[in-house]
Amino acid sequence: MDATTGTVLYEKNADLPHPPASLTKVVTIHILLDKIKRGEISWETPVPLPPDTWAIHQPGDSSLMFLGPNQRATVQDILQGLAVASGNDAAIAAALFVSGSVSAFAQRMNKEVEQLGLKNLHFVEPSGYDAANRITAREFALFLKFYLEKHPESLQTLHSLREFTYPRSENVENGQKVRSITQFNRNSLVYTYPWADGIKTGFLYESGFNLAATAKKNGTRLLVVILGTTGPNPRKAIQTRNDEAVLLLEYGFANYVTMEVPLPPLHPIRVWKGTIGSFTPTVPSSIPVTVRKGREPFIQAQCTQSYFIQAPVRPGTVIGTLHVYDGKTVLREGNLLAGVEIPRGSWFTIARDTIVVFLRKLFRMPV
Repeated sequence: MDATTGTVLYEKNADLPHPPASLTKVVTIHILLDKIKRGEISWETPVPLPPDTWAIHQPGDSSLMFLGPNQRATVQDILQGLAVASGNDAAIAAALFVSGSVSAFAQRMNKEVEQLGLKNLHFVEPSGYDAANRITAREFALFLKFYLEKHPESLQTLHSLREFTYPRSENVENGQKVRSITQFNRNSLVYTYPWADGIKTGFLYESGFNLAATAKKNGTRLLVVILGTTGPNPRKAIQTRNDEAVLLLEYGFANYVTMEVPLPPLHPIRVWKGTIGSFTPTVPSSIPVTVRKGREPFIQAQCTQSYFIQAPVRPGTVIGTLHVYDGKTVLREGNLLAGVEIPRGSWFTIARDTIVVFLRKLFRMPV
């Protein structure tokens, strides 16, 4: 998928439900980052570490950041523990910190994805350890597109980090001796593929080896979601998963490009019976589209618009349409919106414009 436009370049079984394993943690990270953006917490906010969060209380085959007693952890520690070490203990800490319980946090996760219209994502806990979590490749790629639009900084601050050390001296209390553990990013593409800078891997016996990867090359950012890779042993399965991701990325970069198509300016619109008589809707100077390489000279945009409208006008009122063409093929289409609020005018304005509209219709003039 092109991460900018959402254009799917290749798909196979894209709508098949599948356990996400630790890909689940990207949704958990999103909720924490969203709270930071809203000013409710900061990177330095302390995160309580009750016994339920400790590594020794997680399932025996869990990936861990190694939370434990007599420790201090900040939101930044938890986020990096989720993104790099893929700590199930970090996911429990995030859930209890934000919502007070794992079940309440799972409800929040589901509400987040439902608001995005992603009906095939469903979570029962925040780490991905439970195979009852469900995603599809298509909808998780759409979630990742949203995630990167909202948290572009996460690639540099979290997902492309090559290692994570915890606990450090500042994480221990009561003068305990520090036994630091350094873990390396489980997404080995950030080491081996020059343009990769995220996002997450996951594994369960029920899911096989999963990968959500992104890379940017020559101005085009792509997303790859691969679910359910298997092999004769874990090393070969991971290598197969990574090889397939690189093949998909290289296919996308070799054959497609994200380009900006200039948009024509819109004309003023006459507003009947409104508090103002006219307005000129604004559109961006260009719109991104994904095209096959070599087709760039043939791409053009066309806008059709209304020239008259009756109040009230809402920001979401449709005032025209946009089509982007590759020759005669439509690449993108959508509605143009007013983007302004114009209430109905005074009784005098309404009466006057009613007469004007009647007369214009009588003389077959546009209204």
